[in-house]
Amino acid sequence: MLVLIGGYSNLSRTIAFRAPQQWQPPKNDSALRVFTWNVQYFGSIEAGTYMDTEMIALIADYEPDVVCMQEFSNTENGSRRASIREEMNALGYKFYFFSNDRVIRPKNATVTDGVAIFSKFPFTDSARININKEQNENLIYTSVLFKNKPLRIYTGHLASFDLYKDTASSEKDIYQITYDRKTAIQYKLRETEQLHQREVSIISNSISKSPYPLIYLGDMNITPCSYNYRLLRNNFQDAFLEKGSGVGATFYKILPTLRIDVCFADTSFQINQCTVVKRRLSDHYPLVTDISWK
Repeated sequence: MLVLIGGYSNLSRTIAFRAPQQWQPPKNDSALRVFTWNVQYFGSIEAGTYMDTEMIALIADYEPDVVCMQEFSNTENGSRRASIREEMNALGYKFYFFSNDRVIRPKNATVTDGVAIFSKFPFTDSARININKEQNENLIYTSVLFKNKPLRIYTGHLASFDLYKDTASSEKDIYQITYDRKTAIQYKLRETEQLHQREVSIISNSISKSPYPLIYLGDMNITPCSYNYRLLRNNFQDAFLEKGSGVGATFYKILPTLRIDVCFADTSFQINQCTVVKRRLSDHYPLVTDISWK
């Protein structure tokens, strides 16, 4: 009982204590549907092939108004890769903004990596804010008019831990690798958490200057039990806790309980519904949320 009482605050941030609700595909006219997904550069680790066609089709199925992507990659004029921008444009997402973390130009093509926002609504402004100089990762935001009121949409990707980046070809399971290099992993965890704190401080500072109510969507690479989650969430609503059910894991590679992708919404909004889409096309599941003005 003491353990449960002591850990209640962490449990309340991790688990949505609510009976499962059926997702309602038809969107209410008063609602804005937002969709966030770490798309893993549109690649499938298991198959070793590109999955962009299936992933774009999944987005089309949910018909969101705004789509935020992390670990995003777009190729223009490529001989083997279709342009994600063009595919999204064909679905009605005429407006887009990329973080341009990395831009390379092999032959006649242009490849852009980072995070991205696609929208069916025109942008009234947009900006990039660097949050990680070493890895050149940028936070981005765009502002739109929804029901004649301005709102701002942020998306970002906090630094990956990269604990097992060099073990892809190892025959050991992940738990054995962790045990074998436990000291090194402890240091890496500490260093990355410190980096996350610097990144979150920059994001929070930018958010505090927003002249409009806002929504933050992105891959935090940290769990709801962490200090940095609490720091970034601040007084915002966690959409999954408001209208989701259960653990709501969004990353399934290590443990089936890791909810590291979020939708934080200003208190000016009402959360209508929120769900995690359990489709293994990336190493993350997408999170989709309907919100409306209060």
